[in-house]
Amino acid sequence: MAVVLLAASTSMFAADAGAGKDVYLKKCKACHAEDGHGNEGMAKALKTTITPLDSDAVQSKSDADLKTTITEGKGKMKPVTGLSDAEIANVIAYVRGFKKK
Repeated sequence: MAVVLLAASTSMFAADAGAGKDVYLKKCKACHAEDGHGNEGMAKALKTTITPLDSDAVQSKSDADLKTTITEGKGKMKPVTGLSDAEIANVIAYVRGFKKK
């Protein structure tokens, strides 16, 4: 008899950063800019700062924390709606690609 153990937080399929880019460009780019450093005009209009996505403050967050920020919003960032769990995972994979090297 074989026993298979799967971690509850892992998916059977890896997230797709390429697909995440498409979602990011449609849903996130307006505020976070294409390069992830933040749209200064949007930040000024909202009277806030937008933390660069390659920063330690963002990259040190767990995937679960990033998912919460995406789905519930944070500060002046409103929740992003209309995304499936797979799309959220893909966006997170794409954002991980901004990590400083």
